[in-house]
Amino acid sequence: HYAEFQITDGFPRIGIVRPMPNLDLGRPIVNVNFFFSSLCDDFLAARTVEWGNGNVHACEYQACIGRLCWTDWNDEEGGIIGESSTHFVGMLLNLDEGTLAVYKNNRRLGVM
Repeated sequence: HYAEFQITDGFPRIGIVRPMPNLDLGRPIVNVNFFFSSLCDDFLAARTVEWGNGNVHACEYQACIGRLCWTDWNDEEGGIIGESSTHFVGMLLNLDEGTLAVYKNNRRLGVM
């Protein structure tokens, strides 16, 4: 699965999160941040067998600072800082390998 985005202005954050069809927060939530959130326990409680054994649950590219980052919703996070001036950002999700590659202007920045 590949998607490409044209970045023209602002502070976009583009990413992917594991599916959580059983997520029931019991309250409406607006503007959820999957990285700095008090909802991490709720996200982990929504885990399904389809997740397998992987520990990366959300990945994103912060175009304004050129940062690739991931989280396991426990205590681990990781990131790679790249270039911040962005025109086109592409993301390639490999479901077989469980990886997400990020591209800037057709040049691969990294794989999570």
